[in-house]
Amino acid sequence: MFKTRLLKWNAMNKTNTNIFLLFLMVLQLSCATAPDKEDLHYVRIPIEYRKASSIKLSEFVESVDLIPLETTEDNLIGEVGRIVFIDNNYYIKSTNGRQNAKIFVFDANGRYQFKIDHRGVGPGEYIEMKDFQILQDSLLMTVSNGDYKSNLYDLKGDFIKQLEFRYNIKEIQPFSDYKVLLYHSNLRELEMNALTLLDTIFGISSHFFKVDKVAEAKLTCQINANAFSVCNEKVYFNYPFCDTIYQIAGQKYSPAYYIDFGNKKHTEGLITEKDGILEIEAKVKRLESVMSLYTYDITPRFVYLGFDDFERNVYMSLYSLQTGKVLTGRTIIDDLYFPGNRMVLTHNNIAVNMDKEEILWHVEPDVLLEGYEKSRKSMGENDWNVFCKKHPKLVSVCSMLKADDNPVLLRVKLKSF
Repeated sequence: MFKTRLLKWNAMNKTNTNIFLLFLMVLQLSCATAPDKEDLHYVRIPIEYRKASSIKLSEFVESVDLIPLETTEDNLIGEVGRIVFIDNNYYIKSTNGRQNAKIFVFDANGRYQFKIDHRGVGPGEYIEMKDFQILQDSLLMTVSNGDYKSNLYDLKGDFIKQLEFRYNIKEIQPFSDYKVLLYHSNLRELEMNALTLLDTIFGISSHFFKVDKVAEAKLTCQINANAFSVCNEKVYFNYPFCDTIYQIAGQKYSPAYYIDFGNKKHTEGLITEKDGILEIEAKVKRLESVMSLYTYDITPRFVYLGFDDFERNVYMSLYSLQTGKVLTGRTIIDDLYFPGNRMVLTHNNIAVNMDKEEILWHVEPDVLLEGYEKSRKSMGENDWNVFCKKHPKLVSVCSMLKADDNPVLLRVKLKSF
């Protein structure tokens, strides 16, 4: 499948392994963690970076299902974070400027069900929620009361118990058999290991993924939209300012995908252990290079990427694992539904969630309303009637949509390219 892009190395050959490790360290540039010496292979994804680049919907979209999220006084959605679809319900994390996080729950048709918000000082309550994930029939939430802890709730939001460990957790990732990976910033306490594996009863199983002080600076000065992805029971991991996506197997890890930004990647030694986010941004801006991989997801057919540049412009890339082709753009152009309608990507509107091979894309009402109104005005009566018959749900949703409504959730089914 990857004849032109997959490099296979013989891990039994000690010389070849050492050469590979040296070569990989040069390639990664912004990654300081050497992989384990097993299953050493990776797929190179070449990214052509251009500020004026765009992607047409017809290039990657097979179909779109619109789910208008019901708007009430009790569920006004701010910035959208994690979205989890389970048991025909969408669990959506919403914040106001990354604060006052709540979880709003909607059914498969977008009807509002309930809110999970336990801010307070009593049992099961907290000052701030940081992240959540769903583990079969339970909801695991990392929270803060001036310290670091994690609480377990049922899927209705009722408190079950507080867990014993105390880590400054950046992200949670459940996988098979009720096991959980924690990505945290307690590096100095845990011998510079960035990941912790929990067993089936949420006990500490092991700490791994050792990093150096340069990587520590990267981990502590920036938070990306997501660090983990799961595909076919394989877990993947990436951290800020790192061009490599690792595959995790137990406590072992190896490079799976290398994102090659060409002459826009960070030069070797650009970031030092003394740098904070302001120093890093200044260096990247001076070189006019790519800032960082901001979000990603792995599916059986695609690698989805979101990244930003030295001016904080945001881009989306899709890599086909079947053909090796790459689509990259800063602007999404609608040539399927409302022709000519455009959406310039930002950190707030780029999709950061997927459900299997469908992108869960939250779109603000004004984006749809602009396209709807322009199309309605530009079409004659006969053309509009044909359009309404062809896209009845789209017309129905947009005709009832108001500018201050909650976002519309798009389930974007990807097509091969």
